[in-house]
Amino acid sequence: MYCGCIDAKLKYKRVRKDGIVAVIIHSRKVLLLKRRNIPVILNPGIWTFLSGGRSRGERYLDTAYREIKEETGIGRDSLRLLFSTMMTIFDRKRRLSWPNRVFIFVSSTGKVRLDYENSRYRWAAMDQIEKEINYTNIFINRSRIEKMIRGFIHGEEGT
Repeated sequence: MYCGCIDAKLKYKRVRKDGIVAVIIHSRKVLLLKRRNIPVILNPGIWTFLSGGRSRGERYLDTAYREIKEETGIGRDSLRLLFSTMMTIFDRKRRLSWPNRVFIFVSSTGKVRLDYENSRYRWAAMDQIEKEINYTNIFINRSRIEKMIRGFIHGEEGT
């Protein structure tokens, strides 16, 4: 069983990356994307939240909207921002960690159109995500983000 923290014996090299992670909620479920299993893709072959790199000079929120549109086809007009924070995330295979801006959105649509980075998608309930063996813990403090998502799911009427 996973405790919500990184194994203290594992060492992660801190690197400079600049990007976002977007958690998208629709109808009380969370969007998970299955990353294509190719070497140039971060966290290849696993289910994860949407993520992407920030262009030089781009605002983090603009990066989130751009990446969401590119990877899912969901437009800005279908999204409502609920929360934003900085969190440390990591790539377990490569043993790298870095801070990223995390956004939580509610989407008025469940329709998704994938780009080349992801092979599949699904809308999952939080209890499914927490039990998912193939779901990556991209966050150093997984329990914190899960608690926030749960709070928005249970507090958001009409999502």
